[in-house]
Amino acid sequence: MEAVETIIRSAMHQAGAAVLTKLLQYGPPDEDQQTIPCPCGHSARYKELRSKTILTVLGPVKLNRPYYLCEHCSKGQYPVDIELSIAGVESSPGVRRMEAVVGSEMPFASGCEPMKVLAGLDVPAKAIERASEAIGAQIAWRDEQEISRAKQLVLPIVAKQNIPKIYVLMDGVQIPVVRKETEGRAGRIEGQPARTRECKLGCVFTQTTVDKEGWPIRDRDSTTYVGAIETAEEFGFRLYTEAWGRGWEWATIRVVIGDGAIWIWNLADQHFPGAIQIVDLYHAREHLWKIAAWLIPTTSLRRNSG
Repeated sequence: MEAVETIIRSAMHQAGAAVLTKLLQYGPPDEDQQTIPCPCGHSARYKELRSKTILTVLGPVKLNRPYYLCEHCSKGQYPVDIELSIAGVESSPGVRRMEAVVGSEMPFASGCEPMKVLAGLDVPAKAIERASEAIGAQIAWRDEQEISRAKQLVLPIVAKQNIPKIYVLMDGVQIPVVRKETEGRAGRIEGQPARTRECKLGCVFTQTTVDKEGWPIRDRDSTTYVGAIETAEEFGFRLYTEAWGRGWEWATIRVVIGDGAIWIWNLADQHFPGAIQIVDLYHAREHLWKIAAWLIPTTSLRRNSG
């Protein structure tokens, strides 16, 4: 059965690629489109049709499109490539989205097999890496624009919502990085080079119900996340922007949860004033245990029995 499925899928992909190839055969431009503006301020003139092979979700596809050349700056242009979102790349937007999804879930080299098994596409690890980084850069640029507006108090208008309780949770975690990312940074252990960087993470979620015992239940699919390797100051604006977009100002009860780190409460005071501040249960127990051990400096057996 699997062999038959694979053969049929491959045949359908080939047929689809053939149809797509025919659709992507552009002819010479009309007389009134023989020249186009060039970024240098002059005009680029149509020279010839040139071909390009790109990898699509249906497989490799060859297209022909007009090529324009500016005689003043000697720069060439392919307007069709820009229109199809394939300028400077060798894969279609659909394939790049697949590569980015795979690259966000696992190491780039490991992503080649899922692409082959699930999509029937042979892609190198470097292609997955490039696609993931490109889309990541776009997301980062969009986030920076929103954060920049938040810093200037030019915040988006959020429609009034009925939110009984909204929570903001933040923490930091050490992640391993390549050596160039730790240049000039002191290690966590004195005398040793740094091998990690702290990634600050945050999430925003809402709560409207409780269970039979009265414990709060997080609303299903209400959690959104933010994270970045950056200073606490920068991260504060990132998390504040996310909370604002989620309707922070409309919530009846607002809560900030953290592990007790000073930088977390500083951000809570700065960006979420008036919110209830709660130390998460795990760290609250950890702090309680340390106090108990300090107050009763006896054997661990006695502490456990107490």
